[in-house]
Amino acid sequence: MTRHSLPIGLSLAAVLAGTIAVQAAAATMAPPSAEELTYKSYHEGVYAAVECRGAVFTPADHMVLERRIEERSGIAIHSGRQLDLIQAAKVTINNAMSHAGCAADEVQGALVRFDTIRGYQPK
Repeated sequence: MTRHSLPIGLSLAAVLAGTIAVQAAAATMAPPSAEELTYKSYHEGVYAAVECRGAVFTPADHMVLERRIEERSGIAIHSGRQLDLIQAAKVTINNAMSHAGCAADEVQGALVRFDTIRGYQPK
């Protein structure tokens, strides 16, 4: 039993070290570029529309929105980075809503951005 414990222990240590390295890399990620901030800001609009307007999107809707957001941001962003930016967008909107709900200036600005990419201009 002892002979098998050492390789298992070393394997677990390697997995743990790898996990720590990935977490450290994520914590020291470069700040978002201007294009990434644009990408994030449009996703703030999408999330605000879901939270404040009850918007529901089909998979086809998501594809159209994502294509338009990518066009507006001007760059292709790696999918892992996209997820980070989308999560950050949700946090931004949730923080704004915690203070003033859907009437918060940040939320209203996000909804304007959503209307722009959705192709709808309110009257």
